[in-house]
Amino acid sequence: MGIIGPMAIAGVDPSLVVTAYQSASGWVNLITPTSGVVMGALAIANVNITVWWKFMFKLMIYLFLTTAIFLGIMALL
Repeated sequence: MGIIGPMAIAGVDPSLVVTAYQSASGWVNLITPTSGVVMGALAIANVNITVWWKFMFKLMIYLFLTTAIFLGIMALL
């Protein structure tokens, strides 16, 4: 059954599960303070992490809603 077993039992296409996982991973990696790329870029630009989070808040909501809509459409197909 593998890692996507529970979703396969629910009748969800495996490619949709992988797409949802990758979307969530990319979404979180944009704001997480453990990401070396984000923290390195913020350090070079001399930007505080709280300023970054405030800047990214609207974009994160937009990306989340867009991803949820596309995943919903893909689930219906």
